[in-house]
Amino acid sequence: MTQVVWTDAPATLEEYQMEREIHETILQALHDLSSVNRQAVIGFYLHGYSYEELAQLLDVPVSTVKGRLFQGRKLLKMLLRPLAETLLQPLGKQRKEQNMTTSDLVELQIHSVRLLLLTQHYVAVLRDPHTERAIAIRLTPSEADTLVVAFGAHANKDEWPFLQDLSQRLLESLDAQLQRVMINALAGQNLYATLTIAQGAQTRETDIRLSESLALATRVGVPLFITRSLFESAATLDLVAQTNESSWPELEARRNDAQKLGREERLLLEEDVRGAMAPNGRIRQSRFAERLWAWLLESLTGTQDDIPIAKLRALDIATIFPTREVTWDEQPMIAIRIPNQAASSRQVPRPDQQETAWMLVRPEIWQRITRMLQHLHRSEPAEESERTVTNPFPDGLPPEIQQRVEERLSWLIEEPDLRTALLRNPEGSVVAWKGADTQDTVQRFNNAVLNTRSKERLANQGDLDHHLGDQPQKVVSGFGDKKAIRQHLPKEAGGLMGAGLHRSGWEMMVIFAGKNARDLKEETHQRLHQARQELADILNKPV
Repeated sequence: MTQVVWTDAPATLEEYQMEREIHETILQALHDLSSVNRQAVIGFYLHGYSYEELAQLLDVPVSTVKGRLFQGRKLLKMLLRPLAETLLQPLGKQRKEQNMTTSDLVELQIHSVRLLLLTQHYVAVLRDPHTERAIAIRLTPSEADTLVVAFGAHANKDEWPFLQDLSQRLLESLDAQLQRVMINALAGQNLYATLTIAQGAQTRETDIRLSESLALATRVGVPLFITRSLFESAATLDLVAQTNESSWPELEARRNDAQKLGREERLLLEEDVRGAMAPNGRIRQSRFAERLWAWLLESLTGTQDDIPIAKLRALDIATIFPTREVTWDEQPMIAIRIPNQAASSRQVPRPDQQETAWMLVRPEIWQRITRMLQHLHRSEPAEESERTVTNPFPDGLPPEIQQRVEERLSWLIEEPDLRTALLRNPEGSVVAWKGADTQDTVQRFNNAVLNTRSKERLANQGDLDHHLGDQPQKVVSGFGDKKAIRQHLPKEAGGLMGAGLHRSGWEMMVIFAGKNARDLKEETHQRLHQARQELADILNKPV
């Protein structure tokens, strides 16, 4: 018996009328949108333009396109609700997913992890063993490292069965097993998957970023599946294009309606929030001297990671990096000779293969690097008397010093992107400030800073620093609560910056005017550095 699943019968008069009503209702709903939201919705959903193409056509950032689409969808949902309830299926009734056949799915193998040397992107390559086609997905550096370790752990699981990570141990402790990873959603440029976990007679599912699940899938040895249509879409993703960040006001507007979002919209919101948090969520070299040292170190040792402190102490920097004082474009410069091979290399190049390269930097940059290295040769921890630094002004700033400090703070905030600058003594009190904020605002802000700093204090900081090699550090505190601090500032205030001026605890703090540090111009960063140096000189050399 043949089952008829579709026929090409002519539409009835009632069906034509229904289609016309639907068409007119949708057109009216589109007309009720603002012109900018209507352009975005029609361009994206009807003309098929991507976010990037729409942004280029409309001459706006990609984040603005996403915001307009979100607002347009929100209004269309409200306007078309009566249509959905009367002519279409009820909104509250969830549609069951169709059972997928094996022809709808592609089973993937994790082929490799790669570092793109020019753009410094990490990717994982997933391969369809039947067609030998592959797709690539972006990884963070930590995800790439974790996946490489998982390769080794899985390959040696018989000899080293205890090489398990936290996820595996959690599953074992709960007597649960990961059964499969189903890749079934695309949010921005990132694929998401549903993990199927069995625990006794129960089966649970959870959504997770695919890049975060690859290491666990590798260690456990479970299959990866992707829908065929999503495989084709993923094969066309531009993974090395510049990503666009949504502003916090846009994200907060979307967050307010998060409960009403569908799965894809919720995942896209999650990706945009990750993107907005990422620049502040990494510990990385921010100043040029720090980036330069990292590069020089890699040219010398072949790596930037886990350099033994003893190895650094054994290096004669003056011999390895010979310098010359030169003049370039009528400016004094330091020329640094770059090693022609990594110190870890076992092969010595022939004389005809040896090349000499020089790098020019400003003298103060090289001086900053050499100052960072001075502490490496201290073999014993400093005595208590050496670690205890005397406050140069225990009774407050003398009038002439106070005047010089206030002059520097006033000069600093002449820069339009800087709102308020203040000086704090070792006890945490504001002793001088200049800027747009009132004394009451500055005091409430400072109290919030004090509350946070009290949780960061370490009684054995000196000993800890020595155990860590007496070297400069980049610190991201687990106690920082910028939101609690910022709530004491006006809405138009931007980011915050703190900089130590004296080892006894004197500190300069700056409130930006509507911008974060990463958005400031280079001239503004130079002004901040100059002000910090001049204030430090005032406190360290008061006479």
